[in-house]
Amino acid sequence: MVHSQELQSVAEEVQFTVRVNAEVSVQRELFCCLYMNQEGRYSAFSPYLELEHQKDPAPTRSTPSFPPPVLSVQTSTGVVKRGETLSFSCSVPTLLSGPQSQSTSKNKPVAFLLLRNAEGSGTTSIISTSPVSNREPQPGVFTVGPVRGGEEGEYTCLYQITKRRGLVNSTVSNMIQITVTDALPVPTLVLQQQTDVWHLLCTGSPAYPGAVFSLYLADNEFPVSTHHATLIHHQATFPVPVQETPVALYHCQYSVLLGKKWSSSEHSLPLAVTRGIPPPPSQDGSGVDWPLVLGSFSAVVLFLFSVALVAMVVRRKVKAAAEEKKKRQDAKFWTQVHAKDHVVDLTLRRTSFNSQEWASGDTTTETTSRSPLWNSLSTFTTPIHPIH
Repeated sequence: MVHSQELQSVAEEVQFTVRVNAEVSVQRELFCCLYMNQEGRYSAFSPYLELEHQKDPAPTRSTPSFPPPVLSVQTSTGVVKRGETLSFSCSVPTLLSGPQSQSTSKNKPVAFLLLRNAEGSGTTSIISTSPVSNREPQPGVFTVGPVRGGEEGEYTCLYQITKRRGLVNSTVSNMIQITVTDALPVPTLVLQQQTDVWHLLCTGSPAYPGAVFSLYLADNEFPVSTHHATLIHHQATFPVPVQETPVALYHCQYSVLLGKKWSSSEHSLPLAVTRGIPPPPSQDGSGVDWPLVLGSFSAVVLFLFSVALVAMVVRRKVKAAAEEKKKRQDAKFWTQVHAKDHVVDLTLRRTSFNSQEWASGDTTTETTSRSPLWNSLSTFTTPIHPIH
């Protein structure tokens, strides 16, 4: 063991500084490393790395033994948003396959390495390794992502060539700076009137309250005005600046502090402001607030529909109650009718007589002879026949 480090916190990489005796060049100097996790278990050994000493103390940089590769990235600006994917390509220069055609097979790369120098720490780490084999259709192509925020830094690459003493690293390629930006929602900029004064209202995302809002004039790098919103608001109001031109274009932007880094949104759509002539509150010339009208009409229709529905339900209930009451009355009537079937005789007798009938004295015979042959209650009794 040449060197060891005991970490106070969890880390993914450690940088070692090793002093090598340049005079002892007979033996091969191979280095490897391993780590121990929190449970006390050791990992496997890493691949061996051989350091090759240069005999010439001042080598000529113009004619290196292995020319540096060329590193390119899919995004030309080097700015990537969270969630996107970076695609690097480390290509071998054409110098190896040019005049030295006889040594091309000997100097053919066997692996490509993608390196990153993290910002702030100054340590260089190996991000990925791409071995050259028949199964790999595109050697030297690396994919990093989806980006989560810790991928910022300076990226380089190199390739390894097999020599008699082992793997030899080439010169480091060109450097590409990668910057990660957060995909904040685009703000909106509108012109509104407050107490007879026109203002520019910039509204950001409700998920990021307390942001810093900036108002820009079109084609101007520096903001016209800046406002820090409170912790419960996600918008800022700017007074209309004094314009030197009849029409000016404005757009706004907001920035939030995510962790230890400020992230800015994209600029809003440009808003044209006319000097001295405030625009109408509505875009159409009628001045009718159609959303309010449609909303009121919908509310009235909904209210009438509710009243009609309640009236229909009440009518059905009243009709059902009336039918039920009628059924009960009919049942009660027929019950009373059937209860009267045992009545046999309900004879109506006369209570007044004239003077001739009193004089004759034979009231019984006449009354008997004048008895009706049909009784009014004959439906429920048998017919009454007179007795002669």
